[in-house]
Amino acid sequence: MKLSQAAIFLTTVAISHIDQSHAVNFIVIQPDDLQFYDDWSPPPYLPWNRRYPGKSYPGSSTLPWINKLRSDGLEMTSAYTAAPKCGTSRYSTVTGRYPSRSSHGRMQAQNTGVTSPSDASIPNTKLRDILSVTDGQDCTTSNLAQVLKANDFETGMVGKWHLSRTNTVGDSIDGVRAAINECGFNDVEAMYPDNMDPSKFQGWYDSSWSHNMEYVAHKAVEFIEDNVDKNWFLYMNPTVPHSPDVAEAMTKNCLITPDGDFSTTNNPNGVAEPTDWCVEGMTTPDADGNCDCMAYRETIKTRAAGSVANEDLGSIWVDDAIGAVYKALERTGQLSETFILFQLDHGQAEKDKIWEGGIRIPQFIHYPDGLGTAGRSFHGMVSTIDIAPTILDFAGLTEEYSMDGKSWKGAIDDDITGDEWKANRCLAFESGTERAVRCGCHKYVMMNDSSPEKLEAESNSWWTGNEALFNLCDASGNYIVADSLTPSPEAVNIIDDNQELADQLKALLDCHLLKTNASADPIYQECTLNGDPITTTTVAPGPVAPIGPPQLLSSNPAQNDAVSGDSTVINAKVFDDDIRRVRFRVQLPNSNRLSFTDGVKVSSNGDESDYEFAVDTTMKGKYGIMLELIDFSGNTESIPSDGSWMTFLVAENAADVVNSARAEIATIISDHPTNLAAKFVRMGFHDCVGGCDGCVDMLNGDNFGLDVPIEALQPVVDLYSHTDFGVTRADLWVLAALEGASGSQDTLEPREFAMEWVGRPTCEDLNSVCVDNNGNDNGCSEDRGPHRELPSPDLDTKELLAYFQAEFDYQEAWETVAIMGAHSLGTLSRENSGFNGINGWLGNTRDLNNAYYDDLMGGASDLDDFETLMESADWEQVYVNNEDIGTPNRWEYERGVDPHFVMLNTDIALVRDLSEGLIGDEGEVSECQVRCGRRNGNGCALPRCPHAEETWEAVKTYKFDNEEFLADFEVSFKKMLTTGAETDAGCASSLCTVPTISRRNLKKNYLRK
Repeated sequence: MKLSQAAIFLTTVAISHIDQSHAVNFIVIQPDDLQFYDDWSPPPYLPWNRRYPGKSYPGSSTLPWINKLRSDGLEMTSAYTAAPKCGTSRYSTVTGRYPSRSSHGRMQAQNTGVTSPSDASIPNTKLRDILSVTDGQDCTTSNLAQVLKANDFETGMVGKWHLSRTNTVGDSIDGVRAAINECGFNDVEAMYPDNMDPSKFQGWYDSSWSHNMEYVAHKAVEFIEDNVDKNWFLYMNPTVPHSPDVAEAMTKNCLITPDGDFSTTNNPNGVAEPTDWCVEGMTTPDADGNCDCMAYRETIKTRAAGSVANEDLGSIWVDDAIGAVYKALERTGQLSETFILFQLDHGQAEKDKIWEGGIRIPQFIHYPDGLGTAGRSFHGMVSTIDIAPTILDFAGLTEEYSMDGKSWKGAIDDDITGDEWKANRCLAFESGTERAVRCGCHKYVMMNDSSPEKLEAESNSWWTGNEALFNLCDASGNYIVADSLTPSPEAVNIIDDNQELADQLKALLDCHLLKTNASADPIYQECTLNGDPITTTTVAPGPVAPIGPPQLLSSNPAQNDAVSGDSTVINAKVFDDDIRRVRFRVQLPNSNRLSFTDGVKVSSNGDESDYEFAVDTTMKGKYGIMLELIDFSGNTESIPSDGSWMTFLVAENAADVVNSARAEIATIISDHPTNLAAKFVRMGFHDCVGGCDGCVDMLNGDNFGLDVPIEALQPVVDLYSHTDFGVTRADLWVLAALEGASGSQDTLEPREFAMEWVGRPTCEDLNSVCVDNNGNDNGCSEDRGPHRELPSPDLDTKELLAYFQAEFDYQEAWETVAIMGAHSLGTLSRENSGFNGINGWLGNTRDLNNAYYDDLMGGASDLDDFETLMESADWEQVYVNNEDIGTPNRWEYERGVDPHFVMLNTDIALVRDLSEGLIGDEGEVSECQVRCGRRNGNGCALPRCPHAEETWEAVKTYKFDNEEFLADFEVSFKKMLTTGAETDAGCASSLCTVPTISRRNLKKNYLRK
């Protein structure tokens, strides 16, 4: 038995070794919006002018390196993108799946109720785990980088990413980089999270820099040079020729990059020194030793023959970057063993549409050791979904999760198979909710009433209706190449004369819709034109039947199990008795790791063997298990393969569970790229409106952004919510809120914020009613909770006090004033709330302290007179127009400029009485002002708003006494976190079970909107 031929399964991940006769390095190059040149492969038609508005190839002298990949490699003459837009195409490339498979998109589809066809658009197609959907681990499991990384490849990404929801990953370059790292890419450099649009990503794009292909190429070359002795995979995404303007970008200093300013006057290390990078063919050292790119960029303009068009300048810039990579491979002796795949992300002329001009792309593969250098073509239909399985095939690796695509490695040298791929292969295409299929020569398109393709066809009198059938081939079965004489096939709908064929293709499309229905478990059987229809649900991925030795069949304790006792026996059942030894390694709750120790074989039936290992579990908390399987030749395989641990919990009581969970929550907060402590505090408040039941309604816009803390806490919930110990998901959400507040205190002697109560029922336990946007009760879950109204940001003082009294039973004004101090944490984003508060209320968004009150009230001492205390910070109301993003328009108070800080009416209501109708539509206060404003020089144009009598003294107390604020905040916070529970009798021990939960009816008149 050779382990290099084995498949060892742990949950969904299989392990296999690289056969060194296969390709050892891979590069996928995918420029952004590059031109489709006529000479590259048969150009598609466009129906709107009956001819593809192609562009003659400028010649090898202008684009020599892309031409070299084509002329010396393999040209795919019938290549397609699965979806004709930047992000959706990239998703299919790195996963081998259709964009509608996206975990994030499926969650969004379930939330909206539009599940088949779902909306396969860029906002919905992100590489992130959504554990609430089946097979929802796009980031940590189901992508090419993760599989290669698990098999000892170094993985890198440079250029445009476009596969993260930036408002969930820290709203910073570092936050997105951390998210990409989590998705399997070890080395992420010269990274552009999204399009360079100032309205996106809360201002990440600094207009002092722009496209910078010298820097992208430099980081690609650096990755290649750093990994000469390793197997590696590089995903290279040039940002050009996409907007912003390429000609303008070429005027900017190439030393100023998305990763920082590398010029001598502003070095990221704080030292004025020359940079140490230059790129062969793209930069030259200047007199100071810096890399000069400006002289090189002038040569681009010359080669573009005076054109300033993005596609002309951008294509040359991309080509030179590819040349720098090619020369680096030659220089380091890696060219012959490197598989380079170059493709467009979509057709440029009909981007975002399922016309041939939007989905047909050039694709070239250069791999001397595997494909030779004579230049060849493959005429079978291939798609971006085929890239991941093909690369794994060339690497000698098995597919370790289910994909839609398939490898063409065996087809390119087999004439019979190649002909089959040309004549009979079926592919699907997705754009928004439009879908199409092509089988051989025929293409069937399904559209809705607002489809741009349908409207185009009807307005030009080509054809009418919501479905169309096209014949894309000539009489010889070859793709009709665009010319000036032949009408475009897509301008001629042949469905009326070929209804039987249309019905066959429609059945095939229905098969695709069934496979990708977002409301059902995914199916990965291939749809074929003449095959049997799919009638059974095949859920994937998951542990599969044994396919050969060796294989881990099960372990006990299983992942996230909970056990008690001072000693635990770990059992591993393995397939195949050819395994000589099974060794166990244990990680203790204090993170110490025991050495690998042989397990004892306790049984065997020839096919399966059981090995056991006893562990001292006197220490309570989270344990980890790692296994080594060793054959008789001494070959070793580790499980899990990625160096992680199978985990289980050892506890005797709820206190053990809470203590261990809290320690892990603290670590998660510390390691997370965002301000997770503030997000946990916010989640605690939103959860406890209506009762702390571990549920929020993510269909409610007030809860936008809470998916981040919910997902971050999910591993803790999976491990620590055990009914045997009476600890629920609702308790763990409360525990996260307590730890978030406790760890954020800005004081020498922080308060403990101890957990006192467990046993809170979840919304599922309470049989709550949880409805979707259509009013259908589809059951409850952590992100589909009962719909509850949160307080308006525009409550006046009396309304604010009344709301907190009704919701949390706050009988004293100081309780409400204290809980509002949580606003010293966190930020506000227009995308989530409509408020433009990216710097938060105070600027220092990670400290829970009394600075919030200091900004609401003037004075330097509690002995100051009333008029001095009324001289608060210079807050002035500003209108926030959110029509561009669809959130409500808002009025907010601002002070400062770049950065500015914000307050809401509910904040100002703690010191100013805004009752008597002073708060108008959208929150405008037009009849008084907080103080005589100086921010915009308006002086005392309006009378000063009167002070808020009910809350004034509490604000004054907290402004001048941080310790008293923290003490009162803890009391108010804990009272909120037991909403609905009758806890007045108190808890006599360190941890108690909550009595029966009762529900209060929220008084709707307090919910001004």
